[in-house]
Amino acid sequence: MSRLKKSLGQHFLRDKNVVKRIVDAGKLSPEDRVLEIGPGGGALTEEIVSRNLKEFIAVEIDPEWVSFLTEKFGDKVKIINADATDFDFSSLGGKFVYFGNLPYNVSTAILRNLLTHRKTLKKGIFMVQKEVADRLTAKKGKEYGYFPALLSLFFDIKKLFNVPPKAFIPPPKVMSTVIEVTPKEFEIEEKEIKEFESFLKRAFSQRRKKLKKNLGLKELPEELKEFKDKRAEEIPPEELLRIFRLLR
Repeated sequence: MSRLKKSLGQHFLRDKNVVKRIVDAGKLSPEDRVLEIGPGGGALTEEIVSRNLKEFIAVEIDPEWVSFLTEKFGDKVKIINADATDFDFSSLGGKFVYFGNLPYNVSTAILRNLLTHRKTLKKGIFMVQKEVADRLTAKKGKEYGYFPALLSLFFDIKKLFNVPPKAFIPPPKVMSTVIEVTPKEFEIEEKEIKEFESFLKRAFSQRRKKLKKNLGLKELPEELKEFKDKRAEEIPPEELLRIFRLLR
């Protein structure tokens, strides 16, 4: 078995009750196709396999774990050796219920990649650092930033439950949270998403400054005058998109 790799941010679940609770949250049916990100030692994988699904694919970056999982599960799971931060999930075709104990150091990068491939997502059940979950579900204030503002236009994200450090080997120094990610009926072109993302990064660049200052403007146009004294962290995502489009 491969050894844990700190460089990959690996902490593996050992609590079978937590594993079952995570998979149960997916509300799987026999017709579902499942994609697991970063299966590692296969704790979630084993539980998902037991659900007798239409198809099960796992994406794992570490070739040692790929060999271990292939030997353990055989043809019950299709293992792809790839980096989930830039993998083309759309190449697999169709929609999946996603699962993943996302490594702490790349969880936001993986979610950003899933935004690009959001049409493949029926629903996602992910475990992330509690601090990340707090940010992703924030609607205003200090936890709310450019990434939650971007993601929340396309996904409903809600916290399901917390997972204590003792549920892992080795125990991390932080609490984890399981979140549910569900796509919204909202669509804009990829080019505009990238431009809007750049706009958001500028808007949130110096959090204590007003929006117009961060955008390099002396004043906002008349039709945006209600935002003239506001900071980005006080403005909902939909309104930030409206501001972006009017200024563009």
